[in-house]
Amino acid sequence: MNVNIDWRVKTHVSLVLTPFGLLGSDEPLVGISEARINAELRGLGLLERVMHSVEAWTSFDCLAGNRHLVSKIDGFEIRIDVVKTISSFLTFNDPHLVVHLYRGRNRTVGSVERLCIALTGSHPGCAMADAIVSLVLLGESNWPENATPHTLREFADAARRERFGKRLKLGLIELSREDIEEISDIREAIQLGIPHAAIDMLCSFARRCYTCKGMEIDVVKRYILPLFEGITKKDVEAYALNPSTAADLLFLPDLETLA
Repeated sequence: MNVNIDWRVKTHVSLVLTPFGLLGSDEPLVGISEARINAELRGLGLLERVMHSVEAWTSFDCLAGNRHLVSKIDGFEIRIDVVKTISSFLTFNDPHLVVHLYRGRNRTVGSVERLCIALTGSHPGCAMADAIVSLVLLGESNWPENATPHTLREFADAARRERFGKRLKLGLIELSREDIEEISDIREAIQLGIPHAAIDMLCSFARRCYTCKGMEIDVVKRYILPLFEGITKKDVEAYALNPSTAADLLFLPDLETLA
């Protein structure tokens, strides 16, 4: 059995050391062409460099000694088994990435699901490591909807909501897809110079935070304050004279907090 530490050595190998663990320990690489192995190693080298610069991903060493890639948000975690993915592709021509979705909070795993994500045949001869790099970069780009595999939609939606909330500094408010759409409408109304409509939608959002999300009024007011950016004291005073519902007055910001 030959062990190849340096992929540039032109010898037949059955074990290959990579930045993410040992290839060939579970599924021997006997009969795999050197060109395919070298292509994967080049891709894994790129993946290692990418991992040094990303924020949405980390890695950890599993019990088998291999490094898994991890992306976490509140209640969800996805893990990529890099070595298993490459090994299965080289040995069995399996085009699927070994990716699992973990659901649960507070260190409690509620469920684990193997996700179906496969290397497409649009680029014959492409290394599987390149597909892993692409998936990592998708996560780093906040999972763009038109490019993210549909099996990752649940995780991607949650990630977008979390980042959107952090960007707006909405604190403890957990955003649904409908919330994000409404906030987009609010921002658009402000940009179009329709502050009354924007405040109306803001108060509607605030009421839902109070009634449906179980938040106290003062907490809601504090966390939605960033959404009033672009709305003036005069705008709020005008709305207070003609609110859509009397309850809206409870959620209007204190005037001294506005420009």
